[in-house]
Amino acid sequence: MTPEYRIETENQIREYFKSYDDIKEIVNIKCEETFNDLDVVVNVWNVKTEDEAYWVVEGENAPMNLYTQRAHYFSADEAYSFHMGITQRLSKRYQNDFKHIIDEIPLDIGHLKSINRKLNMASEKLSIDLEPEEFQAIGLLCRESLIDLSKELCERNPELIKEKGLKKSDFKGVANTFIDLYIPGKQNSDLRNYSRKLVDSAWSYNSMVVHSQNKKYPDAKIALLLTSSIISLLENLFFKYIGFDQELACPECGSLQMEFIEFEKDKLKQVCQKCEHEEVLNLEEQ
Repeated sequence: MTPEYRIETENQIREYFKSYDDIKEIVNIKCEETFNDLDVVVNVWNVKTEDEAYWVVEGENAPMNLYTQRAHYFSADEAYSFHMGITQRLSKRYQNDFKHIIDEIPLDIGHLKSINRKLNMASEKLSIDLEPEEFQAIGLLCRESLIDLSKELCERNPELIKEKGLKKSDFKGVANTFIDLYIPGKQNSDLRNYSRKLVDSAWSYNSMVVHSQNKKYPDAKIALLLTSSIISLLENLFFKYIGFDQELACPECGSLQMEFIEFEKDKLKQVCQKCEHEEVLNLEEQ
């Protein structure tokens, strides 16, 4: 243990104890024993307050916790064993309950196999314990996913891409072109503006993560969330483009829960499931 680590940890322990209102002021701190039998260095500190004695267990890759010496933990070894048992159980529970980061966003991209595979790879890689280079790799996977999205969009409308003179790898250019296509008109000007800003933010942030060695877990997670958001955004703009936001609403209550019943040739009856309002639709006139 270096002197710097000792001083820093002692300060952390003092701050940790301040979070407990019922613990009195610390009068003495010393490192009682260090363990490394589980391939991780863990220190057990003997901490005395004005009226009590505690074991504080911590390490660079182990969470800090305290245990009273008066109750059940009469030695540093006992405190260490109990602490590591709890830590391993919590770690196992986390693994069992692990949820992909991309599950935080409703993302229906199962049919986009290449993008789906890359985002799942990035999500599975994401961990607090990664090295800086591995966070950079997550940023790279996110950026490659956006390029794959650009290629997918190009295949949907190759004539438009040729007309605009765009390359399939030009994610920002392709994405902005399809934003203009999917949500045209003055009524969508604000949404177009917000969508373009999100496209620029996702691409720029991913590039920053790729080229920086100072990024950490939150940065990689933000990159993954921005990437997933952009993919979800373009898919939902496409739904607007094909008319998913033009569903008929009840003229009485505004509900979209409508049922259509054919009762004569070329005639439908529109029935609201909420207020039961009925209206006849003449298909020939429509």
